[in-house]
Amino acid sequence: MRRTYAVVWSRGGDVGSGRLDRLDDRFELYGRDRRLSIPFSKLVGAAIARGQNDRLRGLPVLALEIEGGSSVRIASLEGTAVLHELADRVAASGLTVVSA
Repeated sequence: MRRTYAVVWSRGGDVGSGRLDRLDDRFELYGRDRRLSIPFSKLVGAAIARGQNDRLRGLPVLALEIEGGSSVRIASLEGTAVLHELADRVAASGLTVVSA
């Protein structure tokens, strides 16, 4: 089932806004000039991060660690309930999501 959310996301220091499509096995992120697919099978860590240095545009994030050492931070523009919904989807794939 596909659901779409308005988000801000960061990978490798670049920050952009766009949409996140939540699919059964992955997140698809779409920005102005970029697209990123994050299969849940490639995740090695996940946390809801609220620290000042973790936030994007002042918003708490879902911080995802991807095998191979890369990471992505996702903040919801629709409120923290969406952030927890995304974290629950990651947890349903079998990965523990911690609160940092």
